[in-house]
Amino acid sequence: MIRIDELTFSYGGRRVYDGLSTHFDKGAVYGLLGKNGAGKTTLLRLMAGLMECGGGKIEINGCEPYRRKPEFLDRLYFVPESMNAPDMPVSDYAAGYGRFYSGYDGEALLKYLEEFEVDPHGRLNRLSFGQRKKALIAFALSLNAEVLLLDEPGNGLDIPSKLCLRRLLSQYAHPERTVILSTHQVRDIEDIVDHITVIDNGRLMLNTSVSELESTVAFVHSDRIMADTLFSEKVTGGYINILKCEDTPGYNTGNLDMEVLFDACTIGGRSFIQYLTAASGGDRKEVDYVL
Repeated sequence: MIRIDELTFSYGGRRVYDGLSTHFDKGAVYGLLGKNGAGKTTLLRLMAGLMECGGGKIEINGCEPYRRKPEFLDRLYFVPESMNAPDMPVSDYAAGYGRFYSGYDGEALLKYLEEFEVDPHGRLNRLSFGQRKKALIAFALSLNAEVLLLDEPGNGLDIPSKLCLRRLLSQYAHPERTVILSTHQVRDIEDIVDHITVIDNGRLMLNTSVSELESTVAFVHSDRIMADTLFSEKVTGGYINILKCEDTPGYNTGNLDMEVLFDACTIGGRSFIQYLTAASGGDRKEVDYVL
């Protein structure tokens, strides 16, 4: 369980977070969504203990990240968007750093590298950006950490590699693990996550499960903007309208469209968030909305 209470943080004189509170539960794969500069990377680095909170508190499975106790570091791994690659083979890098993690599985590493089509004997600093990224993700998966944080995991990956990433992350999901994928490329994680967290300008806009959303609102394709829509977005062939579930009898409703949902949270005005807040009852544990 990751709990964030009244988090404040400033960077370079700019206030990034001013009282953020939310939580991330075990057994879930979260999509942490936000525009560039919204504070996603900062939040991951704070959770990884690489930076200290300005105020408030982050607690992960009973530990404060910035104290960086060995038992905490053993259970968490952070994959940054990019890394400085040492001049050494992938397999040597994994063996050298893997010994610091009790869950490291060398055989699993080789399997992941094979699926990603990365040569375990290739030298990290000579790999392309995409190959290096896949090598680091393979290493992260082989650690079997309880908390896995990935910052823009799809950046630099081609389409087959993104499909492979989705498959491996789906297999990695476990009732005792928490996976958080931070991205502004919403489509990259649409089929992976079962929870969605949206932040905008340091504010929490949405933190809920996909199943909760699908029981509350419906995504309806139409050739027009429909009456009583909470949010509409023009797409190829018409519009996607977000409606209250009770307003959709007789309509063909589609699956949740994460990109349209993201736009509804960040540029759609207050009506969408206000409705979700009211629908949650204001105190239901699995839904956490902030206006």
